[in-house]
Amino acid sequence: MKKLLCALAVLAASQFSQAEIKPIGGINVKPADAITIKVKPNSVLREQFPETFFGFNINFKSFQDQLWDGTQHQVYPKVLRDLSQFKPAVYRYPGGLVGNSFSWDDAIGALSSRRLQDTIFKSPPKKAYFGVDEYLRFLDEVGGEFLYVLNIVNTNPLKPLDEAPIEDVAAKNKALAEYLVKKMGSQPRYYQLGNELDRSKYEWAPEKYAARAKAVADAIRSVDKDAHFIAFMRDFTWTYKKDKSRGVSSPDSYLKSAMNDLPGIDIYSVHHYYNGKREDHRSRAISFWMRHLEQSIKSYQQLRGNDPEVWITEHARQMSSAKPTKDLTVQYTSNLGGALATADYLITLAQVPQVKSTVWHALNAGPWQMFDATVKHKDLRPRPIYYGFRTLQQMDLPMVLDTRTASTNVSGNQNGYDVRAVGFTDANMQTLGLWAVNHSSQPQTVTVQFNPLKSQAVNIDRWFISGPKGISPDDLSLELSEGMQTSSGKGSFAADGTITLELPPTSVSTIKINPS
Repeated sequence: MKKLLCALAVLAASQFSQAEIKPIGGINVKPADAITIKVKPNSVLREQFPETFFGFNINFKSFQDQLWDGTQHQVYPKVLRDLSQFKPAVYRYPGGLVGNSFSWDDAIGALSSRRLQDTIFKSPPKKAYFGVDEYLRFLDEVGGEFLYVLNIVNTNPLKPLDEAPIEDVAAKNKALAEYLVKKMGSQPRYYQLGNELDRSKYEWAPEKYAARAKAVADAIRSVDKDAHFIAFMRDFTWTYKKDKSRGVSSPDSYLKSAMNDLPGIDIYSVHHYYNGKREDHRSRAISFWMRHLEQSIKSYQQLRGNDPEVWITEHARQMSSAKPTKDLTVQYTSNLGGALATADYLITLAQVPQVKSTVWHALNAGPWQMFDATVKHKDLRPRPIYYGFRTLQQMDLPMVLDTRTASTNVSGNQNGYDVRAVGFTDANMQTLGLWAVNHSSQPQTVTVQFNPLKSQAVNIDRWFISGPKGISPDDLSLELSEGMQTSSGKGSFAADGTITLELPPTSVSTIKINPS
C-alpha cells in the first residue's frame, strides 16, 4: 500500500461553548483536567483511507513566478525533490479563480506561440510558461494525480469576465479533453466544473451554473471515458453584492437547485479557511466549518438518498487582512502555528468518510508559502507547513478508528483544547497508529487507551515537528531548529489497556506502536 498523507485530531467544543459536541461521525473532544485519548477498536470509520485524500493547489501564475526556473524551463530541482516525498498527492491546476479564465490552447506547444492571459485580478497579463504540457510533465516527475479546474466562463484569454456562448465553451473544453486523452492515455481524470462562480465577481445563480456545467461535462464525457466531475458548491450563506435586490443565497437551497440540474454528478467541493490571525477578529474556528459541512452532507443525503463524495479543493489557515502581502499574514499561514492548525483540521476530515480529498492552498500563492519565496530567507527552503505534512505522511495504516479525546486548554486554542488525536490500525488490530497535535508550548502527558494491546510490551516509533518549550508557535522570531525528527523507544500497556505518552510542545506527531 502506498504511504498516505494523513493528519491529526477530532472535532471539538467551539470557543462559544464548553459542552461536549458530537458532530459528523460522532467525533468529539471534551474539556478535562487531564488529557486522555480513547481509541475504539470496534468502531471503524474508514476501512481504507483514499489515496486521493491529500493534495496541493497550483496557481499557474504564482507557481511560475516563484517555483519555476524560466532559464532552464523546469521546476526547480530542489522543489521537485521535496514534492516527490508526497506520492501520491493530487495537484489542482491551473488554480482557483485563475482557472475560470484560463485558456488551455494558449498554454501548449511552443512558448513563442502562447498568447498572453489575463485574470480577474489586478495584475498584468502573462503567458503560461507553466502550461498544460509542463503540468503533465510535472505530474510524472513527482508521481502526482490529475485535478483540472475547467474554464466554463469564456474563450478569450484577455477578457476574463466576458461570458462566451455555452456552445463555444463546451466545444473548447471538449477539445481540451481530447488533447488530454491523447497525452495521458487511460487513467482517471478529475475535472472541477469551475471555481467559486456563485460569488466573487460572478455571482451566478445555481440554475445558470448547473446549465453551463452540464453542457461542459456532457461534451467531455463524449471523448473521455475516464472523466470524473466535481461540482462546485458552498456551505455558507452568500449575500449578493452586485445586485443587492437578490438578497441572500443559502447553502441548502444552492445545493438542492444545482444538484437537481446535475444528474449523474455525485462529487462536490467546498473551501475552508480556518484558525487565522485576522486583524478584524473574524477568524473561523474549525468547529464552525464542520457544523456547516455536516449540514451540507445531510442536505445532499436528503436530496439524493445516498452519500456524496466531498472534495475540499482549497483549505489552509486563514489570511489576516484584506491586504495579506502588505502585512505579516505571510508569516502566519505557513509557519509552525499554520502547521498545527492544518493538522488539526485534517484529522477532523480523516474521520468524515464522505471526504475523499483535501487540497492545501498553495504551491505558492499569495501569503501561502509551502516553500520560502517571499517570507524570510527567500531561498525556497521548505516552510514548517511542509514538515507538518511530511510528518503525517509517515503513517501507513489504512483503517481510521473512532477516537475520543478529553483535553485541557492551557494554550487558549480557539477550538477549546490543547491536544487532539486520532487512531489508525490494520485488519489485525495489533498495531496502533496515532496522529496527535499539541497546541500548548509545554510538553503534555497523555493517557492512550487501546484495548487490543492490554498488558503487552511495545515498541514506540515517532515522527514529529516541535517548537521550543515556552515559545508561541506564532512567535515571528521562531524557526524550527530541525525539520521532521524521529525517535524510538519501548513501553508497556497496562492491564486496563492504557499507556502514557508525552507529546512535545507545539507539535505535530505521528506515533506507531507495535508489540515487542
